[in-house]
Amino acid sequence: MNPLPVFPPEVHRYITSVFAGANRRICEKITRVPHCPEPSLDLTFIEHLTQYCGPKVVAPGWAVRIDVHYLGGLRHFHHRWEIADIGILVLAKRDHAYIAKKVALLQSKRLYPNGSDIIEETEEDFRIGFGNLLPTSSSSTSIALKHTYRFTKTSAYKALRVGDNQYKAIEAYETKHKIPVHYLLYNPWQISASYDYPIVNSVVLGRKGNGGCRIVASRTLRSILADRPKNYAPEFDDLSKAHTSSAGWRLEYFVSNLLMKCKEGELFESLDQENIFSLFNRRSGPIAAALAVTIEQFGN
Repeated sequence: MNPLPVFPPEVHRYITSVFAGANRRICEKITRVPHCPEPSLDLTFIEHLTQYCGPKVVAPGWAVRIDVHYLGGLRHFHHRWEIADIGILVLAKRDHAYIAKKVALLQSKRLYPNGSDIIEETEEDFRIGFGNLLPTSSSSTSIALKHTYRFTKTSAYKALRVGDNQYKAIEAYETKHKIPVHYLLYNPWQISASYDYPIVNSVVLGRKGNGGCRIVASRTLRSILADRPKNYAPEFDDLSKAHTSSAGWRLEYFVSNLLMKCKEGELFESLDQENIFSLFNRRSGPIAAALAVTIEQFGN
């Protein structure tokens, strides 16, 4: 099984720029819509990457293309849990031939504001459809009514629960298929943060914050939470105290410096091998979206 080749710095800078842009765009959405559901942040991530589906020469003899395929989740239709929301393939080519392949699986979870609800998607929403947009008695409240969403280091990832069905399913999946799963944690750009409704000023994120989109290996998360009771929802501070890189690796660092340098993720031989085929070629597979970063060395 071939490892990924050593890519030139220009390739890493390009990939870092693309995923840093996705990180920033997701955080801008959280600033504008702090109570948005996690799947909408997945969509923002995926949509941002669709801007880079055209191949780009990033260095002499090196081209990069990012392909995206979105299927949507299964939990509302089959009462199942995705092992991961987003699968990332890194495909290395040399003069038309694939020479190495790698995969990473991301299970996304968002940070919830303290003392405030977020818009949760339910099976009933899918049954009703667009009817939720129509005025009802509950929509008579003024949209200009002030409300503040606060995020602190004690804010929790409330949809991530120690020992629940998904938590155990991820661990069992890793044991069976030997493919590690990572958590993609959606945070505001800066922790602590406070956002007011209605919005008055323009969105300004500022310099790199201690939040943003962060990646934590599921094995690391389980280790951090080993002494926590069942159904405990980890807080931002749990990760920032225990992880070697703040509350996880920044999204762009994980892809460019860890995944592409063979420090995280899993190498594989063929898209036809069982554990990979079941991920990316079956509608009943355990992911909602897939993206492929193809890096080709050409002209040799």
